[in-house]
Amino acid sequence: MEIDRVLDMLLRRWWLILLPVFVALVLVIPSLPDSLNPPARYTVAMRFTAASPSDAALQDNSTTYEDSSYVPWLASEYVVVNFPQWVTSDSFAREVSTELTAQNITIDPDDVRSAFAADSARSYLIIYVTWDDEAEIRAIANAAVTVLQTKNQTYFPQFSAYPAEVVAWDDVRVNTVAPSVTQRVNPFIRLAFAFAAGVALAAAVDFFDDTVRTSEEVTALGLDVLGSVPGK
Repeated sequence: MEIDRVLDMLLRRWWLILLPVFVALVLVIPSLPDSLNPPARYTVAMRFTAASPSDAALQDNSTTYEDSSYVPWLASEYVVVNFPQWVTSDSFAREVSTELTAQNITIDPDDVRSAFAADSARSYLIIYVTWDDEAEIRAIANAAVTVLQTKNQTYFPQFSAYPAEVVAWDDVRVNTVAPSVTQRVNPFIRLAFAFAAGVALAAAVDFFDDTVRTSEEVTALGLDVLGSVPGK
């Protein structure tokens, strides 16, 4: 009996159930093509060491260990710590965009900036590049290496005498990024939540509706049914 009442409620309030679903469908339609057929994404990760050239002559026996080894090594860590902030800055994006323009590749600096992420947690620099074109991401990564090695003196006043030496550990290797599960199922999850919200809304409206529709409902109120008029 309860199942019959639920089915009756669903059939009677179907428009309330479909209303949130319709709204959600309108909102997710633009993202459906990317969900069903995600666009290709590519990534490049490169590691670097960087240091300011030391004035200490290693072949001089009078040079202490601190001057010849410890201080340069410690200074290199400070250099690396500051580089990620530059890599994700507007100035670095402009330099990379300019380098790309020289190769007849036009990409807006704002777009270039969004492609970069960097880290120096392990005392060496890691640059991550993410892009949606395989040929362009290779050019962007190579341009970033060039800028790191040739433009650092311009943006770090402490390198005014000697530019920092930046050494790449990795070649530019382009990897394909698999689309995330969230990206694929997110529109359908939204539609499922909208359907659940519609059912809850219909149930709430039906709960507060005190209209009597059947003789069984009259009997449930403790009243006697004297007669009924058949529907058309």
